[in-house]
This record gives sequence, structure tokens and C-alpha cells, in this order.
Amino acid sequence: MTQNPQYTASKYGIVGFVRAAGPVMVKEDITVNAICPAFIPTNLCPPQILKLWPQEHITPMETALKAIDAFLHNDRMTGETVELSQENIYFRKPVDYANESQRWIGEESGSIWDLGYQTVPQKVGYSS
Repeated sequence: MTQNPQYTASKYGIVGFVRAAGPVMVKEDITVNAICPAFIPTNLCPPQILKLWPQEHITPMETALKAIDAFLHNDRMTGETVELSQENIYFRKPVDYANESQRWIGEESGSIWDLGYQTVPQKVGYSS
């Protein structure tokens, strides 16, 4: 949405956070997923926008509830993103890696990062 790039960027950030945090948090029995709705009219919507918005491009709140139910029915589903449009939900997978090197960085470099973070001293408190 070019009228509000901060809004668009925040949505991309949430998807990245969910995909990165989901596999980690599930080890603590916490699932992290994202629901990305299309236009659902709420009280946050200015009345003048709602009057102009074409009805065929409105996603009903029931679609959001359908997405929530999909996550609740599978308590091991984590790191997933579901896009809502009209009455439909679409589970979206990440795009393919550009090459083998990018796949390795994304999927196999974790043990190197773990070793690096083990040697970083952790600050316990702050002194003035």
C-alpha cells in the first residue's frame, strides 16, 4: 500500500518474525502464527472509507475466525502465515531460496550462530 509504506513494512516484518520465531518458540510449547487479513471493516476504519470501499473486496470477520480456528485445531502448527481474502484463507509458504548457498544460510547455519552466541558475554544489569 503505497499510501502508507510503514504499514506495509510492518506486515512484512511480522511475517518474517513469525517464520523465524515459530520453530524456536514451539520448543517451549508456544506457537507463533500470523493472520494477514485483507480489508475487514472495524471501528478503526474511517466511515468515509467504508462508504467508498467496494463490497466485493470486503473480507468478513467470519473469515478471520475461520483462520483462528485453523490454528487452534492444530496446536503444533507454528511459524505459519495465513492470508485472508473474502471468505477464503490461504496458507502462504516462504518463497524458494535463490540458490543452494542461500538455502544453507537459511536452514543449516544455525549451529555456527549458536556457537558464536555462546561466546558473547551476557550483561546481567546496568550500572550508572
